[in-house]
Amino acid sequence: MSEPFHAPALAGHDDPPSPGEGGPFSEQQIEQFEEDDGDAGRAIGKMLATFFFYTVIAMSLVAWWTFHHQSAVAQ
Repeated sequence: MSEPFHAPALAGHDDPPSPGEGGPFSEQQIEQFEEDDGDAGRAIGKMLATFFFYTVIAMSLVAWWTFHHQSAVAQ
């Protein structure tokens, strides 16, 4: 059997500060991050909706073409 894996200790790294202790970012920066995150989420949602509708339209056209082509070949 293999020996158990032991992750090395990170020397000089403390746990991140809790929200009440401050930290590397100001409140204004955190609010800006949250606003940017929301904007990115909305943009991703719009892209996914656009790709979905494109796929439905393309699928419908291919299904129509296939049915039309098969009907013409059968006659």
